[in-house]
This record gives sequence, structure tokens and C-alpha cells, in this order.
Amino acid sequence: MDPEIGSAIEAYKEGRFVLVYDADGREEECDLFLPAEICRDEHIRIMRKDGGGLIFMMVRPDIRDRLGLPFLQDMFPQNSKEYPVLRALISDDIPYDTRSSFSLAINHRDTFTGITDIDRSLTVREFGKLSERIPEMNEVEALSDFGEHFRTPGHIPICIASDRILETRFGHTELSCALSTMAGLSGVSVGCEIMGDDGKAKPKDEVKAYAKENGIPFLEGKQIIDAWRDWEGDWKKDYVPPAEKIKDAVIPDQAPEISLEIRAKKGKRVMATGVFDIMHPGHLHFLRKAKELGDELVVVIARDSTVEGLKRHPIVHERDRRMMVASLGVVDGAYLGYDGDRFRIVTELRPDIIALGYDQRDQEDDLKEHLKEMGMDTSVIRIDKRSGDINGTSDILEKIKEAGGCE
Repeated sequence: MDPEIGSAIEAYKEGRFVLVYDADGREEECDLFLPAEICRDEHIRIMRKDGGGLIFMMVRPDIRDRLGLPFLQDMFPQNSKEYPVLRALISDDIPYDTRSSFSLAINHRDTFTGITDIDRSLTVREFGKLSERIPEMNEVEALSDFGEHFRTPGHIPICIASDRILETRFGHTELSCALSTMAGLSGVSVGCEIMGDDGKAKPKDEVKAYAKENGIPFLEGKQIIDAWRDWEGDWKKDYVPPAEKIKDAVIPDQAPEISLEIRAKKGKRVMATGVFDIMHPGHLHFLRKAKELGDELVVVIARDSTVEGLKRHPIVHERDRRMMVASLGVVDGAYLGYDGDRFRIVTELRPDIIALGYDQRDQEDDLKEHLKEMGMDTSVIRIDKRSGDINGTSDILEKIKEAGGCE
């Protein structure tokens, strides 16, 4: 094992802080981590004064399952008929990830305002202790205990790790849950981002200096990811996500279901990508042929900024383009790509086949090289051009111009 990982795990076992930088191209932030079950007021004070970001808990998926914790991102669309503002504010355009991990925010029932160092440490500590007991409880017992001691809304937000920790999502939530689990602890951590005086996240080098000065282990997210992949502990072997783990959001009235979390594979996965600005028969041909290559089809929709950098300003907003693609019966999942990193979503979706359109030739060589570097055994297959008089958005726009419909 990486000696730095070993030192960090020992620090965690001893109830000491660990600092973790997620990754270049992601949030690019350093978070203070601490096991939730040992949190005291002085720990909250350190996070509040030396960190300065949001103090929140990061929870492993088995604890989520036992308590029935929801993702807020799923709850809002489900209640949007009664509260339309929730539909307007749907969070499907996060620039650094495919979805938000936020769940409920809680206070312990013995707190007063819930915001003081004493109150917040009590909430965190007692939730960590509950999480230690949860493996021995059934769902009814766990929920009864949870409801007896906690209430919502509160001042400690909960973030939930993805089902397949550090396989489909690589945020601080997953990194902390992996670290806690490898240390044999509850699987729940409390964390806080380290902010700088310039209004931005404190640079990694400055956080490293702070860590050295204060004797706090400092890790890069990749170190935890590599250690977790090699770790063969019981939790990783035994945990099985619930069959109905994905809550689907509805946008807007009568709109089809759109998965907001990267779903577990169901057989051979085919991935297709595109802009899908003005839907036309060529798109349908491409997606139908792609679906025929495997058991499920996931589609990645280019971000507005990506489209602008490649050819033109898109006519339809990225959120609406994704909604249109997701409405097609042939599509099993629709996701927005990432700004500035066109290959990251490939790593997260881990397709068996990538289908390219006849006009996506500039992507093929780079894609194959990336797959090779990542050690991914993924085939790249090109779909033939559809025969017909309109094959692309450019053709449609030209015909509109010819008809005098636009300048």
C-alpha cells in the first residue's frame, strides 16, 4: 500500500484530520476530512476557521439504504406540480459532475439553533454513532432511531456517495467514504472545503504547506482511488445496491423519465455522443443503429460551451437537448458531458462499445488513443450515413435560409 495512504488511514483510526485534494479538472478543491463519530466542538471550530467552506457529512450508500435517505435532486422534480419553482431550478447542469450528491440537512433534537460549534458537533457525532449501529439494525429500527434523535431541516447537510464507490463518481464524498471504510470505521465523515482569502478555493500548494505545518496527512484523490481498487475488505465484497436504486426525475409535465445518476450496467453498454441541437431523422437513424449494437444505449450530449468551441452557438439549450434525447424510447440514459474534458464521461460510463456517427471522424483517433491509455477494452464502431435528403442540422438550417425563414 502507498505509505501516504497508510499514514492517512492510521490518522483516521486515531480520530485525526486528513486533507484530500480531489483532482485537476474537477472541483480542484482540498477538503478537511474527519470521522464523524469522534467529532467535537474543537473540530468544527477548526473547519469553520481554517477551512471556511461548507461543513457537511458524507455518507456511505448502505447507510442511505437503511435510512431511506433521498437525493434532493430526485425529490424536487417529484414535487414540482405543487411547487413549480422546483422544476425551474432542477440541477442537471453542474459543471464538474453528472449530479448533486446532496440529501437532507439535519439537526440533533438536543440542539438549540443547530449552528453553534457545540450543536453541529453533537449532530455530526451522534449521526456517526448511529451509523456504527446501523449494520445490526433492520430498516424499521434504523428509521425509528434516526427519527427519535434527529430532525430536518437542519444545519448539517448530508451528501450521499454513489452506489459503486469510486467507480462512477469520484468526488470528495466517495473519497471520504472509501477512506473511512478502509480504516474500519462507520463509513461517515464530516468535511469542509479549504477556502482562500481571494474568494476562491485555496490553492493545493498552500494547503499542502498548511498540512505540513499542522501535521495533517495530505492525499491526492487518485491515491485513494488506487488504494480502494486494491482493497479487498468485507464491505466492498458484501454490499449490493438495491435493485431499484435510481430515482427518476420528470421534466416537465408529461415529460419522460430522465435518469440523473449513472445507472448500473444492464448487459452490453453502447455509448453515443452528439450535439442533438435540432432533432431530425438522421439522429433517430444513428441512435437506433447504435442501440442494435448492445443491450442498452446511453447518450452523452455536448455542453453548450463545447459546441460553441467547435462550430457555432447552439440553438437549443443543453438542458433541453438532453431532455429531448432522453424522451426517445431507444435511449436508456442521457447525460451531459463535461466542460473542458471530453473523455471524462467515457471513464465514468465505461461503455463496451462507442458508436460514432458518419461525420464524427475527427474524434476517432483521439478516442481510441484515450481508451488505450485508460486500459479500457472498448470497441469503436462507426454508424453508416442515413440515405435521404436531410442528414444533419446544417442541412436543415440551409433549407430554412433558402426558404427565407432566417438570415
